[in-house]
Amino acid sequence: MMMREDAKPTKTVVGVFGFMDDLTKAITSVKAEKFPFTVYSPFASHEIEDTALPGKSPVRFFTAVGAITGLIAGFSLAILTAMDYPLRVGAKDIVAIPSIIVIGYECTILFGALFTLLGLVTMCRLPNLFRSPGYDARFSDNKFGLVVGCSPEQVKEVESSLRRFGAEDVEVRDGL
Repeated sequence: MMMREDAKPTKTVVGVFGFMDDLTKAITSVKAEKFPFTVYSPFASHEIEDTALPGKSPVRFFTAVGAITGLIAGFSLAILTAMDYPLRVGAKDIVAIPSIIVIGYECTILFGALFTLLGLVTMCRLPNLFRSPGYDARFSDNKFGLVVGCSPEQVKEVESSLRRFGAEDVEVRDGL
């Protein structure tokens, strides 16, 4: 049973898994059915990440935009400062390329790092002031969790699917 794109899930089915292999199989099944889901793990795992999100992280675009912005800002700062307060030293140009490159490089690093931090905070949805209804304290200790959003009519199907893939405990809650 497929979830309609315009339908908003009103129920949350929480599956607690003891083994990562069972969790990855359940994630594959939930993704195939196009249910919205959230995965919790007590530690970082490339297997879970590759199964849940096989694409590349969009944070790299934040970094690129920040680096380009920093380069332009650094060059602009150095050029406009030199033009606003010109100091003639011998027969040298007022806007000297070697001095501009250093400021541009430093601003590239600074803005790239700040935009990367902004991208991480944005994409990880931090700070998470309100715990999601599917979170369980066991997910921070030694268990894996899969939280699936569905309509009330699909709860039994999702419950049986999670149990079939090895969920130790399955609980139904309101909201996603």
